[in-house]
Amino acid sequence: MSDLSKNAEQRYTIDGVVENAPIEIQDVTIEANYLDDSFQPALSIDSFSFVGAARVRINNWIANGMNGGVGIFEGTPFKLTVFNNTPVQEGFSSYIDFTNDYKDLLERGTITTKLIADKGLDNFFSQIEATTFGYLFEIGVVNFSDFTTIDYVVEKKFNLFEILMSSLVLYLMIKELAESVEKTAASISLVAALLTTSAIPIPAGSILYSITIALIQITYTAILLLAIISLAKTLFETLLPPKRQHRTIKLKTALQKICSNFGYNLVSPIPELDNLYYLPSNPNLDEPNVFGFINQVKGVGIGIPTTFDYGYNCAEMFQLALNLFNGKLAIVGNDVHLRSKNDPYWIQQSNWNMPSILIEQLEYNTDEMKAERLLTFETDLNDSWTTDNYPGTAYEIRTRPKTVVNKDAVLIKGIDEVKYNVCLPNRKSSLSAIENLLKGVGQFIDTLTGIFGGGTSFAQKVNSKIGILKQSENNHSLPKLLYLSGGTLATNHRDLFNSKTLYDRYHNEKSFVLNNWYGQKKVYRNVRIPFGFTDYQQLKTNPYFIFKGKQSKITKFVWTIGQDFAVVDFYIREPYTKNLEEIYYNPQ
Repeated sequence: MSDLSKNAEQRYTIDGVVENAPIEIQDVTIEANYLDDSFQPALSIDSFSFVGAARVRINNWIANGMNGGVGIFEGTPFKLTVFNNTPVQEGFSSYIDFTNDYKDLLERGTITTKLIADKGLDNFFSQIEATTFGYLFEIGVVNFSDFTTIDYVVEKKFNLFEILMSSLVLYLMIKELAESVEKTAASISLVAALLTTSAIPIPAGSILYSITIALIQITYTAILLLAIISLAKTLFETLLPPKRQHRTIKLKTALQKICSNFGYNLVSPIPELDNLYYLPSNPNLDEPNVFGFINQVKGVGIGIPTTFDYGYNCAEMFQLALNLFNGKLAIVGNDVHLRSKNDPYWIQQSNWNMPSILIEQLEYNTDEMKAERLLTFETDLNDSWTTDNYPGTAYEIRTRPKTVVNKDAVLIKGIDEVKYNVCLPNRKSSLSAIENLLKGVGQFIDTLTGIFGGGTSFAQKVNSKIGILKQSENNHSLPKLLYLSGGTLATNHRDLFNSKTLYDRYHNEKSFVLNNWYGQKKVYRNVRIPFGFTDYQQLKTNPYFIFKGKQSKITKFVWTIGQDFAVVDFYIREPYTKNLEEIYYNPQ
């Protein structure tokens, strides 16, 4: 570590004007916390006390809220610039936070206040937590051009009574039609025979009678055919509800819209984000006519979450993505990086070296070891297919010791449950029992109407819904995530996206067994080291380093600027037990 890294000086500006240093200048610390194993620290500075001209400037900022200024609900820009005798300097940009423990001590003439970092993760989450998709839609950040329309069908579970009744009615209808066609054909044949027979004279009355009977039979058959077509149409509408449409929004688009509203770009290489579409819940019931048949179907009309959906709050939508892909965030310039924790992007070794120091305390990350890890999607009581087709909805990982001497002394405990708060969809891949019945009937009627002219297409109506989203009721109460390919549910969508694949691709970095015991760490806390400006520069942008030949990472440092030292926490990825194994369970 060079001496140039030490002797850091400080400059303070409020709203762009250089002011005298706060009272606590010698004890000012910058704390960097790499929360949730983050790549980018959440930076914070101690509370500051301002007097004199600095206090006046801050009070004027508040007072201007009464005279056209932004006032107390927008933080005053505050910047701490740290530098030494090199050309490089570091600016810690932040805002005076009037909503967090702000006090103006009138008799002392002193303002005490806390700061909030500019373009920091904490500030970003504070902003999106106070924003909803309803608001983004209202101001036009999200609009109808951002939605994708998908087809779906309401398919109820197997109902024996419906099948028996429809079978009986259709059987009687078709039997009567077949008999009528047979009688009509016989009558026409008789008339033809009478008109062409020359051997025996036929009375004119007999011929006229036969022609009349044939005409009546033809008329009856035509009327019966029309009645069957009408009744078939009614039955098809009753037993085969029409194809419907929902509006969805691509998960990646939803995240991009959140970022753009606050002046950021989304950067994410996670491939599933290009295929996943968020389908909000649908509280709408079909609108029936006076006869009880569906007059108007009501799918999801606006592709943003409803007010009671997980994801309506913009922070929840980001949390959904973080939970799905075991992700973490970093803000680099104007880019919000959303990447899984096992993305090589995070593991970029810095040139920083841990100084030679005496380490007095060793810990192990046993608190991160869980006996049970459970990844689960939701099931919807309003959509029975989410429970009937359960595989892929949950995945369970049990960690246990290979060798046990005393069962009562086993220390592995606890559960890590990742809940996704959305449901998996279901694809209509085959015809139901009723549909198979109606398809045969439809083909028969289509053939007859084709013979008599004005052909129908009942059979096509049955086949047209194969391959689209299905649900047991029109109104579903929980949102879904659809894995779409070419605008429709992929044939193997449940293989491409489920709890197991998410674990295998993203979550298994937590494992204390897989990937050469990757999840195991040796932990060192409260280690005091020499620390200066150059150290801060390197660790602020990259907390990874090599220590004793092992991959290591700073998880926290507190730098006392005026005294050139820091207290750090860090870990080394190094196995400390191999007496572990994992058992996997995929509930059916």
